[in-house]
Amino acid sequence: MGFSRKELVQFLDGLMELISEENRTEALLVKEKFISDFEKNYGFEKEEETVVTDLPPYYVAAMPDDVQEEIRQKVIAGLTETGQCTPENIENAMCSKIYDLEDLIDIREYVRQMEHMEGSYRETESEKRR
Repeated sequence: MGFSRKELVQFLDGLMELISEENRTEALLVKEKFISDFEKNYGFEKEEETVVTDLPPYYVAAMPDDVQEEIRQKVIAGLTETGQCTPENIENAMCSKIYDLEDLIDIREYVRQMEHMEGSYRETESEKRR
């Protein structure tokens, strides 16, 4: 039995909590590199992809997994630059609206994608009301 990406991240996040504050930034970078190397060498078991239909597309969590991962990497880099890279700050960023990340990363590309998705979301919501 292998790990899904989510299971491996949850396991490593548990280990991250045991690391002292002064080593946390370095450990976070090592964790992300390990996950990347693991995926390249072994791959992950497929998870059933759940689509949250009630979450508007401007939330990072509503975006496709590959886009979320790209945003996560940029968030980690931005937080590292400001000295605020902690698992809690990363998680907060990933649970926020894309507009909330404007001071941390360049959001223009994601806003364009979101606006396209939002049109589909509005159509779905109006169909539900009928």
